[in-house]
Amino acid sequence: MSIEQLSVGLSERAAQSSASVVRVEGGRGRPASGVVWDDKHVLTVARAVRGERAEIGIGKSTLPAKVRGVDPTTDLALLEVEGELASIGAAPISRAASTPLVGQLALRLARPGRTVQASVGIVSALGDEPYVAQRGGEIDRYLESDAAHRPGFSGGPLVALDGTFLGLTSTALVQGHSVQVPLVTLERVVAQLSQHGRVRESYLGLVLRPTRLPRSVIDATGEHVGLFVLDVDASGPGAASGLRYGDTVLHLGDDTVRTVEDVWRFLRADRVGRAVPVTVWRDGKVESLSLTLGARPS
Repeated sequence: MSIEQLSVGLSERAAQSSASVVRVEGGRGRPASGVVWDDKHVLTVARAVRGERAEIGIGKSTLPAKVRGVDPTTDLALLEVEGELASIGAAPISRAASTPLVGQLALRLARPGRTVQASVGIVSALGDEPYVAQRGGEIDRYLESDAAHRPGFSGGPLVALDGTFLGLTSTALVQGHSVQVPLVTLERVVAQLSQHGRVRESYLGLVLRPTRLPRSVIDATGEHVGLFVLDVDASGPGAASGLRYGDTVLHLGDDTVRTVEDVWRFLRADRVGRAVPVTVWRDGKVESLSLTLGARPS
């Protein structure tokens, strides 16, 4: 492919995808961008909206929207548009399943003003495991592009040259980095926001602190670090299971827990209401308790 052909291909892709990129004015100063998710919804970053109302637009045309749900932990907000998106020339983005590749060319698109803007780069980093964002949200895999990030680009899509939607741009997940929330995470969070207006998190009702275990515990359990119970919410699941101050949590279910981040990864929304075994070190011996995970109070 010649440089000229590549240039034409990039501009064509930007033009073809532009109908799925909208301006979002949610009462937080400078507009952000959003992705048309389906015929009634727009997905944007949580920091773009304030309150219960927002406005989305393409060019001079706008439509009102209500905030259907917000998840600050993954920096995502779902807007329910009042009116026909097609009336302003907007169309849902293609969500065909795809696996990004490091080195793959991609376009970062945005609409902080009336017209679509773009920067081009490659998929520069790609993880293969979930990670916990700086506000505690679980992101299914790390995805980063070196395409330039400009003001108002948050909430816009990263698209491959074949039009595949790779992820949604956010600057609130990893400190000092503009990264993309991958499609698998977006689909999971949108399902929760549509149904509950928030992401339901399971929780323990415990305050935990990592602690190094004494030799006697290491010899008995094979574990070197556990989570010391500093406080117990009297009305929480931990208290109901019999956990108490002074216990050291070693395992949740089949997972060894050594850090608070390990606990966050364990407390997925799909575990609300599930009974799990908890292994603790208590009074010089290993004990096993059964804990039914609750939904974190809103």
